[in-house]
Amino acid sequence: MNPRERFLAAVNHEEPDRVPLDYWTTPQAYEGLRDHIGIVSPETQEWGIMSSWKTSEELLRRLNVDFRRVYMNPAADFEPKILPDGSTETEFMCGMKLIGGYYEVTYYPWAEFTEVEQVEDFEWIDPDDPSRMEGVRDWAKHLHEETDYAVVGMVGGPWGAFEVVAHYMRGFDKFLIDLLRHQDLAVAMMEKSARLAIEMNRVFLDEVGEFLDIVQVGDDLGHQDGLLISPRIYRSMVKPRHKRIYSDIHKRAPHVKILYHSCGAIEPMIEDLIEVDVDILNPIQPLAKGMDSFELKRKYGNRLTFHGGIDLQFAMSAQGSLDDLRKEIDTRIDALAPGGGYILAPAHNIQPESTPEKILELYDYATKRGVYPIN
Repeated sequence: MNPRERFLAAVNHEEPDRVPLDYWTTPQAYEGLRDHIGIVSPETQEWGIMSSWKTSEELLRRLNVDFRRVYMNPAADFEPKILPDGSTETEFMCGMKLIGGYYEVTYYPWAEFTEVEQVEDFEWIDPDDPSRMEGVRDWAKHLHEETDYAVVGMVGGPWGAFEVVAHYMRGFDKFLIDLLRHQDLAVAMMEKSARLAIEMNRVFLDEVGEFLDIVQVGDDLGHQDGLLISPRIYRSMVKPRHKRIYSDIHKRAPHVKILYHSCGAIEPMIEDLIEVDVDILNPIQPLAKGMDSFELKRKYGNRLTFHGGIDLQFAMSAQGSLDDLRKEIDTRIDALAPGGGYILAPAHNIQPESTPEKILELYDYATKRGVYPIN
């Protein structure tokens, strides 16, 4: 099977020749691996999850990665400025600082809003700026017609209904209170975010939807030990907007599969995510509460494809050995791969502490161990 055939079999709950592999990583871990292998070929492949950067085709082939990516561009005329707190303004107007190797949000443009009208009057980005799609269609068409990889599309940015408000625009502390005490304001902020997500998807999918196999979206709902909001709040305030966003994706590109990312212990929400048209769930963080892989497969495996699963907190960290990593891969494949419906990948971005030797072992061992039939 070629990579696209392998993905299509897995996502349709059929057993391909082997478990498909995807690659999520921090730039630092990527650079360490690249230099360890000695790859000097051009970095032509768009990559990255939190932000877009480039990797080389040679490295993706070395890891047997079955996916390639297409991103919407930021607006060409956007010029970031330094905000009063020293953070750098992003295109959607929050401020971010580099802290410990990660860009963290430190300025929230909606933090002081008290009225619905302030949210409604806020001037956000223009989805229809033509520079956003400059060259994007040609790249997507190339990947679809001239390669045999499964093609993943991302509009860029935290375009959802919950996390964009909580993490980027309002701040978690204030927004979680809003959801209980200022619900009209919370609804206005989520509604504005959902409308922007739909418009960004419209621009992207109307141009390249025919060339994609997956559209990647995300809206973090959980942490290590539980949910960020109650199921009641999710179902009454967030879920209807998720349904609108993801149904619109399927309307514009009926053949694509929606890959939804949420970290943490989100098992109580999985049934709801199926109901809002999620096809693929990532990252199924294995050490989070209630996220046992065998149980997830038993309860949802005939209706969802699982993506991710490889533990970064122990097995891929400095604490875990290569033998621990092999046992981790064995466990995820045994739990999630039978009958198809599993794409093996790290349970989020590979961290800088993961050694190049360990990253290579992850992909080399998974390539051999993931051959069907799964024993």
